[in-house]
Amino acid sequence: MKVLMVGGGTGGHVYPAIAIAEAVQERILDSKILFVGSEEGIEVRIIPRERFSLVTIKSRGMLRKVSFKAISAPFMAIAGFFQSLNIIRSFRPDIIVATGGFVSLPVVVAGFFLRVPIVLHEANVVPGLTTRICKWFASRIIISFESSRKYFRFRKVFCIGVPVRKEIIRSVKGIAIQNLGLRQEQKIVLVLGGSQGAMSINKVVVDSLPELETLNIAMLHVCGERDHSWIIEATKDRYPFYHLFAYMFNIWDGLAAADVAVSRAGAMAISEILARGLPSILVPFPYSSEGHQDHNADVLVKGGAAILIKDRDLNRETLVNGIKQLLNDRQSYLNMQNACRTLSRPDAANEIVGVMTGILGIDLDVRKRKKKKQ
Repeated sequence: MKVLMVGGGTGGHVYPAIAIAEAVQERILDSKILFVGSEEGIEVRIIPRERFSLVTIKSRGMLRKVSFKAISAPFMAIAGFFQSLNIIRSFRPDIIVATGGFVSLPVVVAGFFLRVPIVLHEANVVPGLTTRICKWFASRIIISFESSRKYFRFRKVFCIGVPVRKEIIRSVKGIAIQNLGLRQEQKIVLVLGGSQGAMSINKVVVDSLPELETLNIAMLHVCGERDHSWIIEATKDRYPFYHLFAYMFNIWDGLAAADVAVSRAGAMAISEILARGLPSILVPFPYSSEGHQDHNADVLVKGGAAILIKDRDLNRETLVNGIKQLLNDRQSYLNMQNACRTLSRPDAANEIVGVMTGILGIDLDVRKRKKKKQ
């Protein structure tokens, strides 16, 4: 089975695609996978590290501010469409899987034009503009939350969840702590701002370090490349308990080692947090498209798996008190762990592969039997 994967722009679009690709490789021995990404997206750094083949096309997001990039976006999409036609004709995929980002649009339209079945995955509660357009070309749509179903009326929809990479699920806490050079007896707090960082969270974390130091914790702070240099200058190695990362490619170690997470509420981040059964403090990005991070966070908060702090309310006091609350109230902590496990969908990637093979009429059970005989 040949699978063309497309998704990019942010880790929230790239990592679900990687998780699906891993599941395809594990379940279908003769599979071939090719990723399509944007020349300007984060996927050009991530996909090669995961040892998947990647080709890039012209693609650019539709920016709201008037600029050369905003004006050029439609022309880039047209160029990307013709590039996608050539890629599909050359690779001849049996199926296309799109996980979002503007790079998905030209590939999905080209795939529809060439009559290739398309599976579209939406990670957030509220679908983005690209997904809303692409849904009309998709053979099947995978959503992560039941409340998303209303956006896809009259389409074939499966509520499966966000696929999580196998390393996230399989990582062992003790080994992860050793890999990070931390001490086993310390409580560990992981701070995430998404693949592009979160300035408001970064500023409050740095401002709170003197108080956080008194909690006898280790802190892993993934701040994003944009803020990395000024945070290094501001902290200057004054806090031995504090460990700063511009980006954490081995995020599975950070999640496995952590006792508490502080994070934006992107769909990928919260799905990985849930997969690890990790109580969290969520600070949704206030300017996310149609407030989709607020909707994502709401699912976890109502499910008892997270504490919500609005971005406008985030300060030294609310952050430190939130971390103290999670670390000191043992019963509440255990309840939140159980809630995480209830909300988590650790087998989502395999279920999505089942949808893909169902479209193509491939019987995975037969393949498994053949594998055993061999």
